[in-house]
Amino acid sequence: MEKFIGKLFIEGEITLLTGLHIGGSKETGEIGGLDNPVIKTIRGIPYIPGSSLKGKIRCLLERKGGFQPERNEGEPCGCGSCNICLLFGAHSNKNRTISRLIVRDSYLDEEQFIKEVLKNSFEDITYTEEKTENIIDRIKGTAQHPRIMERVPAGAKFKFFSSISFYERDDINSLTKSFIEGLRLLEDDYLGGSGTRGYGHIKFNNLAFYIKNIESYIKNNEKIPITTSKDLSSINIEEIYKEIYNKLQVNQK
Repeated sequence: MEKFIGKLFIEGEITLLTGLHIGGSKETGEIGGLDNPVIKTIRGIPYIPGSSLKGKIRCLLERKGGFQPERNEGEPCGCGSCNICLLFGAHSNKNRTISRLIVRDSYLDEEQFIKEVLKNSFEDITYTEEKTENIIDRIKGTAQHPRIMERVPAGAKFKFFSSISFYERDDINSLTKSFIEGLRLLEDDYLGGSGTRGYGHIKFNNLAFYIKNIESYIKNNEKIPITTSKDLSSINIEEIYKEIYNKLQVNQK
């Protein structure tokens, strides 16, 4: 078994640039009700499941390619040795590996939402909006089959938490770069449903990077700050690499 040497934490905010729809369960079937509700906590507050983020990032990295050219186009990788398999886990019973990446559920910043999205309106607080969509009859030019979509409005912010575990023989440079690349790909794509119709445009902001090495877990269990960045474009990846190696006290490859 490979020896664990430490963990990188990447935390920050997810800002919605357009409305977001990640589907939840439809509990009622009343006439005029929502056709497609968003996923919510037990308190009725929308959130972004970590599985939705992690799955979309993996999908975008696999579409980009360059990790395991032998795999069939469109199939999830199962080689067990490329960055995708090491980060997300191999889609193979034969080549199983340790999944290094954790993406937590991202919860709505309720205080920011009330202040900036609702403009401090405390009357009848609602965290979503309804959008009516239609199918257009291209011959007659008329709308047909209207449906009501629920989505979280633009301007909402969610708290983002992720971490990457590192093991003794890992290429830390490459794994870190691949995940950051996946986050950047997601910003230029979309999260959730109806992305080609304008939904799900997001941006990662106010990022903070931390490390925990073996000594941290033995002693005070505190995260060691590495750097901060206002967004993904301003990240100095080379400086992050140097700090990771320094804090983990391992030799650079």
